[in-house]
Amino acid sequence: MKIPKRIGVLTAVVFTFMGVTANAQPDISVKMYSIASNNTEYVSFTKMKPMQIDSRTLTPARDMAQAAGMTVEWDQPTQTALLTLKADANSDKPVERYAAELISKVKGYGLDLTPTSITAAITLNSSKAVIRYNFTDSDGDNVPMGKNYEMLSKAIFIEDGTLMIPMRDSMEMFGLEVSWNQEELCASVAIPDEITQPEGLTIIANHGEGPYAAKEEQSTPIDPQTQYGAYIGNFKITHYCTCPICNGGWGSYTAWAGEVIPGQTIAVNPEIIPKLSWVYIDGYGYRRAEDTGSGIGQYHIDVAVPTHDMALELGVVYKDVYFAE
Repeated sequence: MKIPKRIGVLTAVVFTFMGVTANAQPDISVKMYSIASNNTEYVSFTKMKPMQIDSRTLTPARDMAQAAGMTVEWDQPTQTALLTLKADANSDKPVERYAAELISKVKGYGLDLTPTSITAAITLNSSKAVIRYNFTDSDGDNVPMGKNYEMLSKAIFIEDGTLMIPMRDSMEMFGLEVSWNQEELCASVAIPDEITQPEGLTIIANHGEGPYAAKEEQSTPIDPQTQYGAYIGNFKITHYCTCPICNGGWGSYTAWAGEVIPGQTIAVNPEIIPKLSWVYIDGYGYRRAEDTGSGIGQYHIDVAVPTHDMALELGVVYKDVYFAE
């Protein structure tokens, strides 16, 4: 995991200025108890060894992720690392079987969902991360449920550009147990004996601005009796424009109200939302049911936007929807 040379030089200078260098660090080991295999194994750190800053242990992201049976990707524009743990009840990896049991405890909000993975987005030089439990819906779209996670340390680059992540935080956010032996300077990672239901989750957007940004975009429940009309339900929200790809032969016209008006027009299933009625979509505001289409499911709204690029960028989210009074 590398960064441009000039950035690596800068971070090395800053790191030395902090008074911490890799050569000055004690030998720290990390032991995995039946995580990626059925054996107890020490993590093999191929290039950079673990180090401590302010009594917090940091480990190379790629070596740590692989030893924990995860993958790690780096998104340069957002300076974010994404750790992914596959959920597979039939896997030969204990940690993937554990992930399948853990994600099965997440409430599905009444949606027809299939669990796929657990991901943690960790942004460089930030103590804030986002943990997501990922599912696919009946249309094959990703539906993440997650929350912010406040780490005790920050991910940093050091010397040659190796990404170092907080060892304890990066494992505990997946629900794994971490212990520390001061005499041996050894950290141990294990699957908990009792797997409990994750708390504080809500349906959130995919990984924010850029593929893996650690940015939380949550829906805030609204009391329909105080601000809006009757609550209709939690809807799958997609986006379309007037181009031939999105709107076919209809072009800039709707089914019921003349031209498409981005910021106002939505396409709905009239069995759920009557045509030409106004609704309030959490995070979007007021929209009018002016269009429909064969691809619109029951609890599905297609929101009109100005451009095709915007439709692609906004993707798929789930939002609470209310009838407007």
